Amino acid sequence: MVRMLGVWELSRYSHVVSEIWPDDDGTEMDAWLLGAHEPELNSGQEQRGLHLTVRDGAFTETVKDFAALMFDQEGVQVNDYQPMSGQIVQVNAIGFLMPFGTSALKGQTPRGCFLRYDDGDTKVCDTIRLIGDRLVRQLSVVTDELYLDRMTLVYYSAKL
Repeated sequence: MVRMLGVWELSRYSHVVSEIWPDDDGTEMDAWLLGAHEPELNSGQEQRGLHLTVRDGAFTETVKDFAALMFDQEGVQVNDYQPMSGQIVQVNAIGFLMPFGTSALKGQTPRGCFLRYDDGDTKVCDTIRLIGDRLVRQLSVVTDELYLDRMTLVYYSAKL
């Protein structure tokens, strides 16, 4: 986690929508929520306006002129994203963002994915990991155990 410490500025954003066929043990759904191990860093579009600060097992965000589809703290898809803060649960090389103040019960999936939101219909997993000198955030969502969304945000170290 030491290498993740600091202030990170968004440089790229991509959004993927898909569907999944229900599986009996939930492994495909869990795999989606956990995120891609090697996401494409150059896909999507250039995007600015979002800073992520990582310090001492916690995170904070600042937003200025960020206009992209996201899922908010309560698992709602929004175009007017509001910044969050919270703790980071570190498991090996993956940090799970767990915002303060969510109302839905958060949990952990059988494969070890810590959910930042789970109301029974919508599950949201928000991860960060280092790939080279980039911090990659994957906001992975499953709705009704069928519909999939993933926002991939690529950050670089900010020189503030």
